[in-house]
Amino acid sequence: MKRTKYHEPTNGVLTDRMDTDTNEFNQFQAILLNRISQQTEPQKRKVELMAIKFRMEDYLQSKEKKEFKLAGEFLKSYLKILGIQQKKFADYVGLRPSNLSKLLKGERPISSEMALILGRIFNQDPMLWLEIQTKNELIKLSRTKSKELKKYSLEDLIEEKLG
Repeated sequence: MKRTKYHEPTNGVLTDRMDTDTNEFNQFQAILLNRISQQTEPQKRKVELMAIKFRMEDYLQSKEKKEFKLAGEFLKSYLKILGIQQKKFADYVGLRPSNLSKLLKGERPISSEMALILGRIFNQDPMLWLEIQTKNELIKLSRTKSKELKKYSLEDLIEEKLG
């Protein structure tokens, strides 16, 4: 099979938003597919693991309040890609399998200690796990307490002080 030579884009294609119906996008996609086909399994796994981390960071940066992703969903993705069974992982990190299951479903919070363990295992900042959990808690609270929260404002506080 004849390989087509390609050239890396130099005109900002990798950083600018692009329309998926363009020739530029098709060229970019061809480059990615070519690179992927040449990767070894460990390289592909490394890319998939990095993709999860980027999705986690992207979720944190997202201003969308309707979107809700549990830290446990990300952990589940890591375990799936690495082929690690939940029971084995639970034993390894010192959790009962039922507690890990609750953590994955968002029924149990990730403790600071667990965030440190996950950070160590997956070679990332433990704060990432805690920030995802905190963002979710804030979204939940803002949904359930939106009426109560409307009564708080700096203007009212200042008026009260001056009054």
